Amino acid sequence: MSLSNNPVATGRVMPPRWAHVRFPRGSMLGEPGNRGKQMAVLRDTVAAFGSITTPGGHVELPYRWEASPIMWRGRRLSEGSNS
Repeated sequence: MSLSNNPVATGRVMPPRWAHVRFPRGSMLGEPGNRGKQMAVLRDTVAAFGSITTPGGHVELPYRWEASPIMWRGRRLSEGSNS
């Protein structure tokens, strides 16, 4: 099971199953300090094992980035940013 914020790159790797999150690079489980969301993302990712029945299948998790954009190499990354 893979957790990805970059569907294009994940498609090239072809994991057996994957969950898509719209979080910036480096914050795959959610905002720092948001333990409730981080645990929910983790639980839903593990639960996707049972709901994805086709090889290469994926689910998009419903969570959204709620904090200010984060910085990566001098650039602001917000929801859906993956590089």
